[in-house]
Amino acid sequence: MFINQRRSVSLESKKHLTNSTFRTTQLSTPKQDLNIYKPFSPSKEAKLQLFRKIFNVKKPKTSTVMNFYDIDTVKPVVCQSAQLDKYDFPNWLKGRTDFIKLRKSKYFDYHLKVFSICEQDPFKRSDELKEIVANYLVKLDFFRLMPMQMLKQISGRLFAKSYEENEIICNKGDKGDCMYVIFEGIIEVVGKNKKLGPKNIIGRNALDNDQPRNATLKSIGASHLLILNRIDYVTILNNIMKAESAKQEQFIRSLQLFAHFSEEKLKKFCNALQGKYLTPNENLYSAGDLVDHLYIVKHGVLAKTVVMDLEDQNRWPINQKKWMSQTITRTLSFNIEYKAGQLVGYYDILDSEFDSDRKRNETIDAKTDCFLLFISKSQFFHVFQSTDLQYFHNYHVQNNPMTFEQLVNSTRQKESEQKQKVQIVTDAIYSHLRQYSFDYNTLKIKEKKYDQVKQNQENASKEFNSQYKIIRRDKHQKILTSQYE
Repeated sequence: MFINQRRSVSLESKKHLTNSTFRTTQLSTPKQDLNIYKPFSPSKEAKLQLFRKIFNVKKPKTSTVMNFYDIDTVKPVVCQSAQLDKYDFPNWLKGRTDFIKLRKSKYFDYHLKVFSICEQDPFKRSDELKEIVANYLVKLDFFRLMPMQMLKQISGRLFAKSYEENEIICNKGDKGDCMYVIFEGIIEVVGKNKKLGPKNIIGRNALDNDQPRNATLKSIGASHLLILNRIDYVTILNNIMKAESAKQEQFIRSLQLFAHFSEEKLKKFCNALQGKYLTPNENLYSAGDLVDHLYIVKHGVLAKTVVMDLEDQNRWPINQKKWMSQTITRTLSFNIEYKAGQLVGYYDILDSEFDSDRKRNETIDAKTDCFLLFISKSQFFHVFQSTDLQYFHNYHVQNNPMTFEQLVNSTRQKESEQKQKVQIVTDAIYSHLRQYSFDYNTLKIKEKKYDQVKQNQENASKEFNSQYKIIRRDKHQKILTSQYE
């Protein structure tokens, strides 16, 4: 009887399993029925508890037990966890052909599941599926500062598209109406010797304007992209701005510059504000662009690079009456940062009231992920009157008294004073040594002594440099919104 049972089990296990239907194989022996719950040994019970914890499975009651031999029962459980690759499944389960097919499917891999969700009809995606995609997006640049509510709405509008090897994604000059997120694969920016991999974002500017593409994109090998249309993004962003209008208004009221104005005027100003997200190193505007918007930093850091040339002159004698001189020009550059609550392009707006063709004279880039509030120039002048503009001018003068030329002259003067102090000490040391004649040992002692004096002066010079940097940083804070001509 025992032999016949074993043979019947062997024959049953060899029956073909179709791709569309998973069958449950009932294994039974004279000693044990696997569909009836019986206590496990302590070691097996500990492993089972770990399995329940990973896959969030409730402990079975004594009357029933989860049938892990049924692949239809296992599938919805294992597909809920992002830790599937870390879990060591039992050997009897890993050897099943239907389970092997399941592990290769996109529904099993949590990462690939994001792409499969974006392949579905947007109107059929549940909140749970949108949350899975949102948790993927929140780890990427550009999406990092977005509220979860906005990410879920974007997750409901993203769609997936795959490209074959050497397939053109878009051509230079095409209409820019969407942004690409590289999910898998490598994308080449043709003509720029640039290749981008997974989690990179391409065509971010297409979400803000309809300018044509400035480069051709080509897929290197098979690639999979997530695509966000501009019309969907703008609609979602506007809805979020309306939903969080109270928070934006509270933020504006907290700024010292706007504390002077009436409730009605601030309300009108806040209603005209729009939002803008930037990725690190993305350009906000460049020198030569038209003055069209006023920006307020809500989150993140923007940076403006200031460049100045400093000249040094070296002189040395070539004979008893003539000296040779050489001028060396050094270029110094440093960043002026704009942080939360600070205005960008502020003075350009004030100075362009009657000059519609006025252009920017500085370049501003995002140093980190940023979220900005901005208002167009026309709306700004519609909200604020001429008397208000005079207040803005006075506020700018009081808080930004130093011009670019004054900053350059101040830096040059500080550096010159520092060099003079070092030169005075050096000249005094050598003059004193030449004045007296000592034997060799005494001279070495004196030289060691004066070397120590010189070292002390160098240390003092370093301390001066440190204090000077602090002073210069304080100066920079006062000119954050000034105009450099």
